[in-house]
Amino acid sequence: LPSLLPRRLLSSFPPSPPSRTAVAVTGASGYIGSFVVSELLSRGYDVRAPVRNSASNPSKTAHLRALPGPGRLTVFDGGDLSLPGSFDAAFAGCGAVIHTAAEVALSAEQSVVDASVEGTGNVLESVDRATEVQRFVQTSSVAAIQRYDMPEGHVFDERDWNTWSSMENGDAYGVAKTRAEELVHAHFRGGGRRAAAVNPGVVIGPVMTKAHTKASAVFLRDAIFGNEVMNFPATFVDVRDVATAHVNAMERLGEGGAAEGARYILVNGERCLREGGVALGPIAERLFPEHAFRPRPRYPETAMRILRPLAALPVVGGMIMTEVQRKAQCTPIEFSNARATEELGVDFRSLDTTVKEGVESIVELGFAKMKRK
Repeated sequence: LPSLLPRRLLSSFPPSPPSRTAVAVTGASGYIGSFVVSELLSRGYDVRAPVRNSASNPSKTAHLRALPGPGRLTVFDGGDLSLPGSFDAAFAGCGAVIHTAAEVALSAEQSVVDASVEGTGNVLESVDRATEVQRFVQTSSVAAIQRYDMPEGHVFDERDWNTWSSMENGDAYGVAKTRAEELVHAHFRGGGRRAAAVNPGVVIGPVMTKAHTKASAVFLRDAIFGNEVMNFPATFVDVRDVATAHVNAMERLGEGGAAEGARYILVNGERCLREGGVALGPIAERLFPEHAFRPRPRYPETAMRILRPLAALPVVGGMIMTEVQRKAQCTPIEFSNARATEELGVDFRSLDTTVKEGVESIVELGFAKMKRK
């Protein structure tokens, strides 16, 4: 009988009672972190949420306090990735940490890498001081997996590591996510405590706050407004499935079921969209036929056909665009989500469901208004 039940239904029931286990979530007020907090509370966990400046600005965590089970949520004023010891109070007494906090900056600056590695190191130092913490789940990214030097048609899985990105080719973000994840796996290797990483694609879906519409859910908001959007090839995943995967990975670590250094690619079961965020417009128009969704490409293909060959030229090419920009805007990447489906029991939502319910959420909360045709 269990094999006949949908994985999403099975994944809503933890394999063993949490026994009021306390779990700390870094980046708790952020887009992914908020849904991780919601998932944990729904399963009966006590949740610690370190949020910068939350004491002076309680509106930052109002949406978390409004979730079912607020008596099991404790908010801490802290959680600054750049500040050693900022997570100590929140981690004390916890059995697990889910680390979703990250600085996101798509630039070619070394500071992007330094901030990512330093921030992860500060979190790990706080984990070491909290001796009760035995499980650690990190939000990594497919950027730590994908490479632009593989043959066309290669399907990336968890065995792949991004060894292509470098400061020289302009992909500081890819370097940052790869090094941060490597740091986590090395930190927990052979020490008795267990860690796993989850590697999502572009995360979209419903939102809880206006700030969330400025995170990766911006692709949906911009489709509603008809704004200019990044049109690099992209693979999407629902934020609720990402949250489920985080908590399932944590529980699997507790059972001893996850291998040391486990990684899980999180993407829906559909192919990479070559037009990225622009492709969400036609999907939304099909789902809401009375309304117009007309996002505009930031990098029109007519211009790219001219610029790509010029950008490949020695010396002057780098002045037009970096190597990663040249390759990323025309190279579709495919991923396998088999491991997350089979080992974590994640039944990924369809892109149609994610787009429909994401748009509805943004509109119903008053963050955007659909335009009639």
